[in-house]
This record gives sequence, C-alpha cells and structure tokens, in this order.
Amino acid sequence: MYNDDLFKEHFSMSRASFQTLVNVLGRIINHENDKIDFHKKVLFSIWTISKPESFLAIGDRFNFGKSTAHGVFKQIICALASLIREYVRFPQPDEYYASTVVFNQRSRGFPGVLGAIDGCHIPIKQTEGNEHDFYNRKGFHSIILQGTCDHMGKFIDCYIGMPGRMHDARVFRNSSIYMQLTGGNLLLPRNLHIIGDSVYPLLTNLTTPYRDTGHLTPHEINYNIKLSSIRSIIERVFGILKNKFRRLKFLDISDPDFGNEIIAAAVVLYNFLITMEDINLYEDIIDVDLENPEAGHKVGNLVDNAAVEKRNEISANLLN
Repeated sequence: MYNDDLFKEHFSMSRASFQTLVNVLGRIINHENDKIDFHKKVLFSIWTISKPESFLAIGDRFNFGKSTAHGVFKQIICALASLIREYVRFPQPDEYYASTVVFNQRSRGFPGVLGAIDGCHIPIKQTEGNEHDFYNRKGFHSIILQGTCDHMGKFIDCYIGMPGRMHDARVFRNSSIYMQLTGGNLLLPRNLHIIGDSVYPLLTNLTTPYRDTGHLTPHEINYNIKLSSIRSIIERVFGILKNKFRRLKFLDISDPDFGNEIIAAAVVLYNFLITMEDINLYEDIIDVDLENPEAGHKVGNLVDNAAVEKRNEISANLLN
C-alpha cells in the first residue's frame, strides 16, 4: 500500500483524483459482473501508460497473466480515448477573455491569442505494410500528435494519427481545425487567433513569425520575440505529457490504430489532471525534446492578404 505521496508519484494523480477517474470510467464501462476489481483495472492501466516497463513485468506486479494484462489495458485505454470530445474542446466565446489576457501579460503586449499549436512525434515500432509512411525525417517510426493548448497548458484541440513522414503543414491541412479556421463559418473573429511556428501557413486566425531573411525590421524582430515567448507553451505541454505518460516515449506496438487510442487516452488523462489541479505547468519537471521549427517543409499556399495585413498591424502596434 502506497502512502499519498508515493501514490501520486506512481500514478500521476492524488487518490481523490483517482477515485473521480474511476467514477467517470464506471459510467461508460459495465463492470458489475467483472471477476477483476475495477479499481485494480484502472490502477494497472494508469501504471502501464505511465511507465516504460514491459507488460510481463507490470502484469507480475498486479498478478495478471499476459493476455489478461493486454485485455485490461485495451479496455481502459479505449474507454479513456472515447472521452476525448468531452475533455478536449475549443473554448466558447465567454471563455476567450481569460486566455487573451494571460497570453497578453506573459508576452507583454501580444494581443488576441487563444492558444498555441504544434506537432509532436510519438515513436512506435516499425509497422507492417506501410513502414515507409511512418518513418520520419528524424530516422524513426512515429505517429504525429498535433495539439493546440490554451494559457493553462490544457489541450483545446488535437489531431492524432497522421504517419510520421508527413510534415506539419500537411498534417494541419488535414485537420478539422484548419477547416474551421478557413471555412465559410469561421471559428474565430478576426481579432483573435492561435499562434504557430513558421512551418504553419499564415492565416487570419493563425498567426506565425516573420521569416528571418536577414532583413527583418525592428518591429518584426520584436513581434517574433514576443510570439516566441508564448508559443513555447505547447512545447512544454508535450514535454509534460510524455513525462507523465512515459509509454509515449516509445509505443512498443506495431498497430498504429491502437497507438492512436493510447495517445488519445494520454491526452484525456492529461487534461483530466489539469482540471483536477494535479499538473502544474511551471512546476512539473520535464525533458523537453524541442524540434527545430525550421526543419519542416512548408506546403505552397496562396498568400492570405488579410492575414498579412493583420500581422503587420499587430507588429506595428507592439511596444518594445
């Protein structure tokens, strides 16, 4: 039996948060006639997604056979993944103000920011049949998680499952948030936006840095510095996500579809822990694997003149 501190260290949450999670999962999983205690199933699954240990070793710890361990893990993970629309949602208009104020304060003046977007590679085993697609430019097989977070570091949108070979701009163009930012019924008014690095296309509601050609004006340099100071929050979020749920550092599975479920479950758990105040964005120690934003490939696109005009307006009005 673990004391409270050890429990939180091993399971990334307090006992009270764990009981809340059990109650949430109990509403969507019928476990009345289960031979295995439901609390034990959830404990086992949280341990498994949080530790890079083998199923055999974790099964021994919880007194599960290998096949039982796999079955339990898959049941709980799929249940968690099914909650993603409940736990990952874009803010409503009455929630915009809080994010814009915090991002404005942290950047000392950058206006209208609701969140930051970036992509993250989740390593997996070599897949069968489409090894080429999942082999990324860094030299390993991966699934891409595109995430957008708010001022608290909470995911407000995610897109999971594109193969590692696909670059960020193409992943973005395949995602629903791109459709919402560019479609007829725009997700946001003109004065609000999410921010991304220079791999992403400049849109009216997606603001990116000026490309440094060696001839940036002082206004443009100031703009880039302020944008970078708040955009890095999404990199920190990915770092905490992988540190809390260390199985994401390498998914030892060859089925990318189940890999997508594990990633979605981790995102749901992460947002759950933010809600339960079991994650502190600036106190949790992380090993951030920063990706070079210039290493991606930009997909050709028509210039969005309204977006260019808006970025220039923001740049001109920022104080040093």
